Amino acid sequence: MVNLVSRLFDVTSGKILIDGKDIKSIPLNVLRENVGMVPQETFLFSETLEKNILFGVENQEDKVLLEKVADISQLNNDVDQFSDKYNTVLGERGITLSGGQKQRTSLARALAINPKTLILDDSFSAVDTKTEEEILVKLKEFMKDRTSIIISHRISTVKDADNIIVLDNGVIAEQGKHEELLELGGIYYDIHYKQLLEDELQHER
Repeated sequence: MVNLVSRLFDVTSGKILIDGKDIKSIPLNVLRENVGMVPQETFLFSETLEKNILFGVENQEDKVLLEKVADISQLNNDVDQFSDKYNTVLGERGITLSGGQKQRTSLARALAINPKTLILDDSFSAVDTKTEEEILVKLKEFMKDRTSIIISHRISTVKDADNIIVLDNGVIAEQGKHEELLELGGIYYDIHYKQLLEDELQHER
């Protein structure tokens, strides 16, 4: 689905509309300049951390922007512990970073281009829940006045969304706000309470 929005694939039937416009009528470079995507599998270059984050940004020396997006993605505390800070050279595909650091670097890069549409495709799977909560709090301000599509298996990640779509084997099974879906007592409800129970068990250990 997210690959269709960014036109990595094209729909074979039907249409995808943005502000009522068929995305095929939007020049590809314009569309992609306005879509910030954080994929499940992060791709990082064998460059400095700074160049990885500001990739695609016109001003490659924008330190203010660099600090801002690193703060939102909760990457700044990690960078402070690196001997070369933002000049730290990442190994092939970011091998020198942990899984969570890679995801947060990819998030910072997506935020840096100031996209009108932000797509997060299971982007916090390697991030601990506490850090995820801190990122989501800061992301709320960033996401104002822009469209955000968040894909996640964690209810805590999506519960504040304006519209939550529950997919079951590629088909929309349920749709609505957090409270509405809980009232249905269906798939979303079951996942929510299963995850609450898992969190309680972890805190007891």
